[in-house]
Amino acid sequence: MPALDFAYVDTIDACQLRCPTCVRGVRVMDNSSAKMPLGKFEVLAKKLKDAGYRRFGLFNWTEPFLNRTLEDYIAVVKNYGFQCWVSTTFSLRHIDNLERSLLAGIDRLVVSTSGMTQRVYEVNHVGGNLQYAMDNARRVSELVKRHKLEMMSYWRFIKFEYNVFEEEIAKAFAEEIGFFFEALPGVGDPKVSDQRRFNNQFYIAESDRGRSLPSPEMAGQTCRLMMDQVAIDSAGDVFLCCAMPNVPALKIGAYLEMPEHEVLRARLQHNFCRSCTNPRRVATEEDRERIREAGLELSVGSSGLPMFPR
Repeated sequence: MPALDFAYVDTIDACQLRCPTCVRGVRVMDNSSAKMPLGKFEVLAKKLKDAGYRRFGLFNWTEPFLNRTLEDYIAVVKNYGFQCWVSTTFSLRHIDNLERSLLAGIDRLVVSTSGMTQRVYEVNHVGGNLQYAMDNARRVSELVKRHKLEMMSYWRFIKFEYNVFEEEIAKAFAEEIGFFFEALPGVGDPKVSDQRRFNNQFYIAESDRGRSLPSPEMAGQTCRLMMDQVAIDSAGDVFLCCAMPNVPALKIGAYLEMPEHEVLRARLQHNFCRSCTNPRRVATEEDRERIREAGLELSVGSSGLPMFPR
């Protein structure tokens, strides 16, 4: 069985913020009241475990703590032996099930911020409340101490040109509450970003353009987002990868209705990947074996680049 990495699964279909650097934030992906039934989630988790995934992220394009029974989903994840990761903005006035969720077995909690004053924070985290995020983080710190939890907590600072002067303040806050600190470069500029152009029509056009392009896979290389990770929405549908939005043009199909090798084959053969610039890696023997099991080969075409036969 392959040792795969991350399964990202959204249990709900909403985020309360309107971050301009996020396709969910600008509502390319509209919010809805959809929630994956717990029974369906358990079947899905078992299939992901059988497939060989090691880590389970209860997030992708949503705010996981909007799920008021998140602890039940965490319990399922832990029952199947996954590492359980949760990424959140924590920008909620009160999280009723926060303690229950921590006790259910979160292994790593990441809180994403983009400022340490409300004025700076809300440039990117539009509609968010920094005080809520800080208060919830302090509450986590207290609960970790009280229950002697081994969970790793991170205060993540997303850096843009306009907020770098608050990085040290963010680092000091993380140290104060016992969180690990990490600073990551932001993608785009919240002040001018137009994520709305990355809609379904954009991906249709890029996929059409990809039809005439050679495979982007350099000889003997593969994409880690294809080989090691999978992204599934609250309806149980698998999409192309976690880096791209859940739009119809990138929908692969119902994960529970597709054998694992068919999921991989459909993703690898998607025309959008031919126009994608995500870095590739040298294919491992395990990669090659999985590609063969999917009925494909890394074969070299007339362009000198490998092509996946269709």
